Amino acid sequence: MTGGAGAWSVTRGRPRAYASMPLPAPVGMQLRSALVREHARRPFAPRDVRDAARRSAAIARRLGMVAEVVRGGLDVGGAELDHVWAVADDLVVDVALPINSRSFLVALRAFVAGDLAEDELDRAAHGYSMDQRVVGEYPHNCRYLGLPVFAQRQHGSDVEHVG
Repeated sequence: MTGGAGAWSVTRGRPRAYASMPLPAPVGMQLRSALVREHARRPFAPRDVRDAARRSAAIARRLGMVAEVVRGGLDVGGAELDHVWAVADDLVVDVALPINSRSFLVALRAFVAGDLAEDELDRAAHGYSMDQRVVGEYPHNCRYLGLPVFAQRQHGSDVEHVG
């Protein structure tokens, strides 16, 4: 699930913490509809987060949004993984992981702990619709930090909050 994404979301040398917020209408609804169609055509999956991020960023750009692919830390409530996602108009679009599902969050934490294999995580994500994936909003006990990896992070006061 890790690897170079080609773009880091780092401002003035500080990591960025992205806020959980709905994308404004009508572009938010247009993006969600386009992502639903793309997911039906070729499902987004944890096994290739970079592809999911690139595809969702491309869709957002076609809708006139400012979009980039970001690599950083995804804290899922006490467990963190090195992850790749898209940001559209400064809001998270993470279609690879349906973290708006409590049961998937349990599976994701097990994956981070090494108790679940990547193919099992992929199977766990398969049945979830776009409603459970992140298009701006995500659970309050999770956070997205655009920066390299946890070990390289500076003190929390260095984090720039966006949104």
